[in-house]
Amino acid sequence: MNSAKPKKRDITRKKVIDAAINSIYRDGFHAAHTNRIADEAGVSWGVLQYHFGDKDGLLQAVVDHIFEDFLSTLAGVELEGDDLHQRLSQLIDAVWGLISRKEYRVSIAILRNAGKDKSSRINGQKQVTQWAARISELWNELLPPNIRNSPMSDTARHLLFAALRGLADDINPRARLNSKSWEAERAALGDAIVYLLERKR
Repeated sequence: MNSAKPKKRDITRKKVIDAAINSIYRDGFHAAHTNRIADEAGVSWGVLQYHFGDKDGLLQAVVDHIFEDFLSTLAGVELEGDDLHQRLSQLIDAVWGLISRKEYRVSIAILRNAGKDKSSRINGQKQVTQWAARISELWNELLPPNIRNSPMSDTARHLLFAALRGLADDINPRARLNSKSWEAERAALGDAIVYLLERKR
């Protein structure tokens, strides 16, 4: 068993990345200045600059960190059972468990703002492509071949993830996890997607 302690460099980088995530989530993208992030992490601007170069370097590291964690989590998801409703419910829970987190909202804020700034060097294309590829794999695992190849498969997948992203845009998406409304919404979403997948065309 490998019980090696994390290196001081890795600990410092993680501390700054966590501070950046918390600052952007709490104060908004434009209010998350590097000096404020450094203060929150308990390091100097010079230390932040040494590890990340500048704000773009830090924000790229934040995006990389978030998507590495998400992809690692998705890699461990296995959809079990023979019932489509059951398997779809597992997929919904797995995706919602990620996109309802503050990290997801922070990553979207960074990528949206980077896309508006022509001078930004932040690039999330690789991470988004990997995320989409893993989601496609899970979708294909979810469906039997006769449904997977149906004309409604792409429509159902688009609606499922668009609905989940819309729910994640709520002010406090994590509060839904323990609410009766989330249970009702999840069941209704599952019913709607199964209906689309199983309908005859």
